[in-house]
Amino acid sequence: MRKRLSLRKQQVAVSLQKHGAQGVVARILLVLDASGSMSALYARGVVADVVERMAAVAAQLDDDGTMQAWTFASHPARLPDLSLPGLPDWLRLHVRAGELSMGLFGRRRRNRGPQPDGRVDMKAVGIQNEEQKVIAEVRAFVRAFPSPLPTLVLFFSDGGIYRNAEIEAELRAAVEEPVFWQFVGLGRSNYGVLERFDQLPGRRVDNVGFFSVDDISTLPDPELYDRLLSEFPQWIAAARRAGILRA
Repeated sequence: MRKRLSLRKQQVAVSLQKHGAQGVVARILLVLDASGSMSALYARGVVADVVERMAAVAAQLDDDGTMQAWTFASHPARLPDLSLPGLPDWLRLHVRAGELSMGLFGRRRRNRGPQPDGRVDMKAVGIQNEEQKVIAEVRAFVRAFPSPLPTLVLFFSDGGIYRNAEIEAELRAAVEEPVFWQFVGLGRSNYGVLERFDQLPGRRVDNVGFFSVDDISTLPDPELYDRLLSEFPQWIAAARRAGILRA
């Protein structure tokens, strides 16, 4: 893993240089879809591999090499921060799909909060798609913990999106915030408003990027990082011109 991460950090640097963004420092946030349709991707280790590949992005771009992370399905949950030294244990403990959250008489289980090892209760997270809730929670985190650095949100989902109006409202409201939202689709499902956001008018800057891949495990690192980081430098320049970013 150490050798893979070192090579991937180098590839991230190459991709940044290719897009004229060498030397960029940013805060990196990770969001993982844990809905029921994602279960097979978790079981096959695809999500764990994605997290490892994103850890290299944070190691290269983030000022302290640490990512803040969330999981979500019916409800969002903050995960422990992720850094390279703790990556193997983090993958083992926190890369998990949501679970059915119905208790006796059909009532939703109460969230028991983090377990002693930092794991969240995945029954409280549930299995449905409620992207707008985790977007709102990430936005609240950014407001509560402001940073002079640009923030890059790496958001992974297999689609099945149906809360289009609510998601659009959250992302439109986020335009004036120093955050770029990079969505990555992990399947062939409906991505709704995320696929259309680049063409939606009425925003001072384009604060959302999106691409999907049928099987991310077959996408080579150079191509993945090129696609992942291609729009972020453009947003940084546009956000600086608009006064959204001052650093």
